[in-house]
Amino acid sequence: MSTSSAAITMQQRQLGNELRKLRDAAGLTQEEAAQHLGKAHNKISRVENGKVSIAKVELEALLSLYQASEKDKVWCRELAKGARRHRGRPRDEAALYLGPKWFRAFRDFEQSATQVMMVASEVTPGILQTEDYIRAMFAGRGNDPNGKAVEDTVRIRQERRAILTRESAPHFSFVLSESTLRRQIGDPTVMREQLAYLAEVALLPNVTLQVIPFSTRSYVDVGYDFVIFRFDQDTSTDIVYIEIYGDAIYIDKPPEAVRRYTDLLSQLYGIALGPVESRNFVLEVADQLAGSNVGKD
Repeated sequence: MSTSSAAITMQQRQLGNELRKLRDAAGLTQEEAAQHLGKAHNKISRVENGKVSIAKVELEALLSLYQASEKDKVWCRELAKGARRHRGRPRDEAALYLGPKWFRAFRDFEQSATQVMMVASEVTPGILQTEDYIRAMFAGRGNDPNGKAVEDTVRIRQERRAILTRESAPHFSFVLSESTLRRQIGDPTVMREQLAYLAEVALLPNVTLQVIPFSTRSYVDVGYDFVIFRFDQDTSTDIVYIEIYGDAIYIDKPPEAVRRYTDLLSQLYGIALGPVESRNFVLEVADQLAGSNVGKD
């Protein structure tokens, strides 16, 4: 069954991502998978792009063909059920992913989006964090900075950072409050390296980094952290991510709920410093915090 772009659900899009990863892991082409189902060659492509739904029997056939693990089977079945239920759910309902599911969803959207727009008010976004910054955050919470949880976090965030420079990378835009630059995580050396890395990333052709300084006189709401994922320039399929304590909320419907965040983002772009001024501002703060000179371009 074909689906208009405006009707593609988060679960449907994510199910397609999961099936693509499983097919790749199995070493199969889309044509081979479609042949297994007895379908046209473009069937798998449309399923993986979230353009068409997939019947339960077809899903089970693909999971068997791909030799998916039990964990992956359960996850794909849950996504398929969510995609089918979406039409009848209340218009103001947000999808809540508990525990590790919310992060799995985030990574999938981050990998498949063409634009990722992040707003941060207090802490540097995870994809931009250096290893020492991550360890210092855990140490500040009383955790072992070299413990397994920290090592896993470092590894995952390093994998995410690779997205910034991969071939056909999404365009990332970051709007950071000055608080994210001045809230000291670790010692001055950690902060200097973290801010220097922000300045380095800001030079990437697919990255736009803007800072809202304390001196900005505006009543625009700057205290809300959120991420907007966009796919193929299609604003009707935007997904908003809002992290809450221990969990996260993803909003794709109703359109007016999503639009509130895209409108807020536009206002934040308007009051933030431009990209060049923002990069220089980051370097100036690095000088102030670390008491050393970090050269400007």
